[in-house]
Amino acid sequence: MKILIYCFCLSLSFGQGYNLGDCIDIALGGKKTLLSAELNVASAEKGVKGSYSGLLPSLNASTSAGRSHFPETENVSINYQTFSMDTTVSSYYDNMSAGLSLNQTIFDGGRSWNQVKQAKSNLDIAKLSQRSIKIQVIQNVIKSYYGLLQAEQLYDVAQQNFGMSEQQVSLVQKQYDLGVVKKTDLLKAQVAKGQARVEVLTRKTNLQNSRRVLFNDMGLQDFGQSIEPVEPSWSPPIVPSSKDVLNLLKTQNPALSISQARINLGEISFKMAKSMRMPSVNSSVSYSANGKDSDALKESLKDDWRLGINFSLSVPIYTGNSLSTQQHQAKLSKQQSEYDYITLLNDLRVQAELIRESIKNYSEIIPLNQAIVASAEEDLKLAGERYSLGSANILEVLDAQVSLTRSNSTLINTIHEARMQEAGLKALLGTLDLEYQSEEN
Repeated sequence: MKILIYCFCLSLSFGQGYNLGDCIDIALGGKKTLLSAELNVASAEKGVKGSYSGLLPSLNASTSAGRSHFPETENVSINYQTFSMDTTVSSYYDNMSAGLSLNQTIFDGGRSWNQVKQAKSNLDIAKLSQRSIKIQVIQNVIKSYYGLLQAEQLYDVAQQNFGMSEQQVSLVQKQYDLGVVKKTDLLKAQVAKGQARVEVLTRKTNLQNSRRVLFNDMGLQDFGQSIEPVEPSWSPPIVPSSKDVLNLLKTQNPALSISQARINLGEISFKMAKSMRMPSVNSSVSYSANGKDSDALKESLKDDWRLGINFSLSVPIYTGNSLSTQQHQAKLSKQQSEYDYITLLNDLRVQAELIRESIKNYSEIIPLNQAIVASAEEDLKLAGERYSLGSANILEVLDAQVSLTRSNSTLINTIHEARMQEAGLKALLGTLDLEYQSEEN
């Protein structure tokens, strides 16, 4: 992955053009949010592995060593005399033990199996969350990539407008020097030039900010590298039908899939709460021996060992209403998850329908804006010719110039918005990440 980023930065230093797929590949390989999501998935996988411990037996080894002290009374007598006394001394007893025990749950009402199902559901949620983050990263790169392209095009339009304003000032200045036009024409041309210069500076700042946003969304830092986004030709996208939208939402949208997984988790929790009322059966096998010292313990392990086999049955009778409360809460949580799923589905469906209609409108608006730009270019050309012949005033020329600048900017912004809406619909339907696959490192 580091080699990929290094090659990318090296290529940028030569000003190589990069398409959208190149930038997305870099983001998918370097964004820390995706790396964090991978760790979350790995943790959930370990959780699934650990959940099987409730089904498997447990083997334990134990050993202990101790010394017990206790008092003893001794009677001491002196010969040839009747004098006697009692003496208390401390005695002790050493004990060592060792043993093995094997425990196995035979029946626990299905709690162990439900714990495995619960862990698998959590793993599914972790993977879906990872996919949701991936879609978000891709969408952010698309937005910033076309944002940079938009900023570059708007900057070019501003520079072209400034160049035309300079030409207008030069032309009007010559005509003013010859006494053909009034000073007001020259002042108006100079005002238009000043406004065009302000627009250039503003667009330049927006361009620099767009660069920083794109590099950040790719997981890189902007060190002044040269990057040239490739301008793809815009064509009207294929808009899915309402039926296809609903089907894709239910099957591909990560947020809805997570919501469905939470319903499954609620159902598992409800089953686990019900299983708490079921009896549990456990079994154990133990092997142990005792001795006053290590040698005696070894002999005891050979000849004087003890083997125990136990079965236990536990039946909950009354637990202070805690089990019924847990069961009721689990049922309410499951119902809440179902309501959340329906609400989210309806909200996403409405959003998708709104975007569908917007994309359809853009398919008609963009060709109209392209025609408007062509007309504005022709109008400015004719106005300039009429002004040079003296049949038009400077205001007509400036108005035509402003109209061309606005129509160009509107066309650029409209295409950018259409691309954002198209990417937003794909992200909403859960198909955006399927178009871009990260390279294996």
